[in-house]
Amino acid sequence: MPLLSTSTTASAAATIAALARPQDVRALSLTALHVVMAMRLSAMFERAGRDPIPDLAQRYRSIETAAAVHALVRRVIRTWPERFLVNRPCQLTMTPDEATLAAMVRHALLADNEGFAGMLQGFVRADRQDGLYHATQHAAALLSGRSA
Repeated sequence: MPLLSTSTTASAAATIAALARPQDVRALSLTALHVVMAMRLSAMFERAGRDPIPDLAQRYRSIETAAAVHALVRRVIRTWPERFLVNRPCQLTMTPDEATLAAMVRHALLADNEGFAGMLQGFVRADRQDGLYHATQHAAALLSGRSA
């Protein structure tokens, strides 16, 4: 008896194929682009031993938004099952991790908790998804000018 159903296997294969295709940051919503760039900038600042919040606050013109985005970045790093890979800020293509992050933002902006959880099922532990969803939703709401 197979461990996975045919539909689950086909769905997993489609997901893997989609992640293997390079995705361009120029196709993202502005909010998703901000989150992906925040992740890239945070990685740069971490390597340089600098706190990214002042630079993020200047970029977003809000300390609250910068703190929410940085909290999301920290949560993603703690929650991800492996090291989160980012490209350099000047790169137009996204890593599969960045593409997943952009999809998380899309689901969070739509208040689609089920889609968010379904997308991460089998990747991020189920007991960590709720906190990740709320952190994504909060940061995305502030970045998009919606009330959080």
